Amino acid sequence: MPEPLYRQVAARLRRRIAAGEWEAGKQLPSEPTLAYQENASRNTIRLAIALLTNEGLVESRQGRGTYIRERASFVVELSREEGALPGDGKDAFIAAVTKHGRDPAQRDFRMEIRTAPPEVAARLQIDEGADVVVRSVNRLIDKRPWSLQESFYPMAVAIGTRLMSAQNISDGTIAEMSRHGHIQTGYRDEIVARVPTHAEAAFLEIGGGVPVVELFRTAYSNERPIRLTITVYAGDSTVLAYDLGGLWAHGAGEGRNGDVAISDSDSAAQ
Repeated sequence: MPEPLYRQVAARLRRRIAAGEWEAGKQLPSEPTLAYQENASRNTIRLAIALLTNEGLVESRQGRGTYIRERASFVVELSREEGALPGDGKDAFIAAVTKHGRDPAQRDFRMEIRTAPPEVAARLQIDEGADVVVRSVNRLIDKRPWSLQESFYPMAVAIGTRLMSAQNISDGTIAEMSRHGHIQTGYRDEIVARVPTHAEAAFLEIGGGVPVVELFRTAYSNERPIRLTITVYAGDSTVLAYDLGGLWAHGAGEGRNGDVAISDSDSAAQ
């Protein structure tokens, strides 16, 4: 069967976007103009634009038209621990983004006590339904949404520490846990790609057709798991990178052209 006309039109518009005919942030021609250029009905143009919106290539601005989405790509340096960057003792996310001349921000910080769901209990090696301290934050770069993050702490680790306060921890949670005898010695990462929830798509400003990348990082002391951090990134603007061995002497880890390398070990809020 031949491909529907609106998909053919979307493919041609996609190629024009990729070729740079319309730069990021610029407005697409009006529906009548595109209908004339593509020899198609306005309804076909609407369906094509809806498809591109779902893919995250364009965005509709109420009363203003359709624009090419501006999506800076960021490299998340997952193998670099907090304190490895200049700004030792400060929040790793803030220090890394600032180093690259960008504007980091954290908002909507929350601290609460919940019961552990199965995926959390299994990773922290605690009973399902046991109380855990959860510290959550939404993070932005250059005033654009970048990631959602939640960290789960067993009560045995969090009790008596600033982890249970409803405030950011300026020198980070690794340092706070260490002060109370819970010294992080390693971590395990699991990475999953999936369809975003409605809330995730709304915050990250992505279409429903753009996947998210979900990172599960379980941190360990020599005795036990001490933290599970779950971070959700937009799949169309995030590169997850690991450096193994002596790569830094050869200039690795600086990201691709136009990318920003972000150390993402821990947030002060987490």
